[in-house]
Amino acid sequence: MWLGIDFSGNDAMWRAGCRRSNVWIARAGAGRGRLELQDLRRVQELPGSGPPFERLAALLARREHDAAGIDAPCALPAAYAGGAHAALLTRAAALPREGRAFPRGEAFVLGMTGRPAPLSPPKPTRRTEADWLRLGVNVRSTLWAGARGGAPMTAACLALLHAAGAPVWPFVEEGPGLVVEAFPAAQLHAWGLPHESYGAPAHGPARAVRAVIVEALRERIALGRLEPLLRANADALDAVLCLFGAVAVGTGRLTAPPEADARAEGWIAVHR
Repeated sequence: MWLGIDFSGNDAMWRAGCRRSNVWIARAGAGRGRLELQDLRRVQELPGSGPPFERLAALLARREHDAAGIDAPCALPAAYAGGAHAALLTRAAALPREGRAFPRGEAFVLGMTGRPAPLSPPKPTRRTEADWLRLGVNVRSTLWAGARGGAPMTAACLALLHAAGAPVWPFVEEGPGLVVEAFPAAQLHAWGLPHESYGAPAHGPARAVRAVIVEALRERIALGRLEPLLRANADALDAVLCLFGAVAVGTGRLTAPPEADARAEGWIAVHR
């Protein structure tokens, strides 16, 4: 079983009463000789009685899946990582949360670097992010807390990983229950598909781009009754794309293996 998780650093998207949440969880498994999309739901629809963030952490903690691809950074640039990945998660978990499931972006940057945002340079990148930027894929910096910043998402992801106690690839190489960093735009770019302008409205030009992506996906995974949802909702589509980062790690189908510095910084997994 494989999971794909489209993520958010916006605390409002995790609230139990949020009906427009952009946090989606896809589940796929093998069926009739090919990958099949079996379930797709918002985080608020996960079983359990606790807050949605805790329900997702509990799902990962059970380690019933081979691997889960998550659209969020699982580590920091080496200059700020501070050694073992487990220690990084412990540091992140100790930061003040102000009653939220995870720290605010500014508090995260200050707590993890000892410096207030913005840093200098303001958007430090990891090796894996720099590689995709050179290819023209817009990757957010894990320590940028400004507009479209990656710091809130990184703060949320590290808090989730600590709560779940799940093994994180490539710091741990074998499962079950591996969590893998995925990135839908990079996955689409690697497949030669449109990797921009497919979000936003349910209708119009963005929907037409999603239709192109969904048609290509049908060659790789049986979508069944959930196909119309992917055509209508970009966040649900991203969750399915994240599945393939997990599959790539689990089946050895990565476009590129982690470089040596991935042991400190993590690596975006992309299916070839």
